[in-house]
Amino acid sequence: MKLDKSWLSLIIILFVLSCSPKPVSVLLDTERTSAATLIRLVNANEQKIHTLVGSGHITFDTPELSGTAAFSITMKKPDSLLALFEGPFGIDLGTLFLSRNRYLIYNSFENTAITGIPGSETLKLALPIDLTYDELLSAFSGTIQLPDGQSDLAGYVVDDEQFLLTYDCGNLVCKYWVDASYLLVTSQQVLDQSGQVIMEVRFSSIREQDAIHAPRRIRLNFPERGRQVALQYGSLTLNEDAPSFQFSIPSNAHVITR
Repeated sequence: MKLDKSWLSLIIILFVLSCSPKPVSVLLDTERTSAATLIRLVNANEQKIHTLVGSGHITFDTPELSGTAAFSITMKKPDSLLALFEGPFGIDLGTLFLSRNRYLIYNSFENTAITGIPGSETLKLALPIDLTYDELLSAFSGTIQLPDGQSDLAGYVVDDEQFLLTYDCGNLVCKYWVDASYLLVTSQQVLDQSGQVIMEVRFSSIREQDAIHAPRRIRLNFPERGRQVALQYGSLTLNEDAPSFQFSIPSNAHVITR
């Protein structure tokens, strides 16, 4: 039997579509989707992102300073981040480079570079927010791993059409909202024992690339300290081969080692 060419083309297209990767989703039901299953799937999705190259705008509002800057980001998980910041008309504002064993923060206005081994105070010099090294990588990539310690899981419910996992985090309470379709953390809150929000992170405008989902909008809020930071990606490429981490600072820059 001969097949018409149009039917043959249709069969080929359907075959290709059937073989292409499909995003995994789960039922929005805590009885049918266990916490352990959800944690495993969310963390597996987070681990699919190895590198990230993007650009956009960052807006910050703190008691000391407020403003907007353009940024370009190159990231290789779990240990490298390069961020270049520009003001209006392409004016260079500064450079942030972080790795597990070295950091460099360059301020173009003062022509000063601070470098050393990353520590608890390092990131406070770079951004007007209080984040750990890993939290900063998660903030820029827009993906968060869920704690896998079941003993710390204090609550697992459905809230506002999303899964809500609540953990005991030492003297704090950590909450994570997970989208059942994307299997991504869309919001995180850290609260003190009185229920006061210390930190809140929200991820939105989720886009897909090669069956991997990542947000284009990221907002961090520190209510107690009156600090907010928002990132908007205009372009975003995931898992690019061998992204470049090359950068330079002026030879006459004043370098401070800490």
